Amino acid sequence: MSSKREKTTTKKPTPKKSESAKPTLLDYRYAVPIEDIVKKIESEVSKGNVKYYTPYTLAQALDIKISAAKRALREAVKRGILKLYSGGRRSPIFTPAK
Repeated sequence: MSSKREKTTTKKPTPKKSESAKPTLLDYRYAVPIEDIVKKIESEVSKGNVKYYTPYTLAQALDIKISAAKRALREAVKRGILKLYSGGRRSPIFTPAK
């Protein structure tokens, strides 16, 4: 004779998703359009304050992500504001075009 045991299942309480997990304030580093960054680059270059830019120096100066800085620098080259001085794989260096 075999005895079958009945498994008693108890439901585990599921944690409720709180709405406080959603960020209420938008982080500045993620919300800056590339167009605004390029305008800031153009104003700094026209003043003559900058000798060169790298993605890291731009990201530190404007408090943005490095990927956004890379995109902005490439866009500035397309517009003729900057030119590529050294196109190294890791850290490209950009100088003012004028």
